[in-house]
Amino acid sequence: SQPVKENAKRRVAVIGAGPAGLTSAYFLARLGYRPDVFEAMEKPGGMPQQTIPVYRLPRQVLFKEIRMIQDMGVTIHTGKRLGKDFSLSDLKKKGYEAVIVGVGAPDGTKLGIPGEDAKGVADGIQFLREFNTKGKTPVGRNVVVIGGGNVAIDVARTAVRLGADSVSV
Repeated sequence: SQPVKENAKRRVAVIGAGPAGLTSAYFLARLGYRPDVFEAMEKPGGMPQQTIPVYRLPRQVLFKEIRMIQDMGVTIHTGKRLGKDFSLSDLKKKGYEAVIVGVGAPDGTKLGIPGEDAKGVADGIQFLREFNTKGKTPVGRNVVVIGGGNVAIDVARTAVRLGADSVSV
């Protein structure tokens, strides 16, 4: 569809610069809007940027896609957390006519078993996020990963790369 010129004058906020927020911003920009995206973290990209290992998703590929969205007229404000740095009523007062909330599900799940809060135990999302955002995370010599999905395999492969002697999934 062709962009509607009048849409550029209308203010739309998107909360979250992960897959949902960036996809929303992309399609809004295709319709002629120039949305503002508010992201709590210091870099856009959401869970793909924070938790998918670089060997599976090279950051230059992700950031190229994000730059393309920005080049379409989307502005991304990082370090802006809903409920801390601004509220929905703040956005309304600033003239935003619509708000899309795409904050995702950034937390890992607990199993509800004894010992899951013990020292040296981390959920997979927490482990991957710490490694991907800080470049390091503690890893034991012998690692056990409970699960078998993408996160579990990413954790196992990351633990091997960090020097674990053995990893069992």
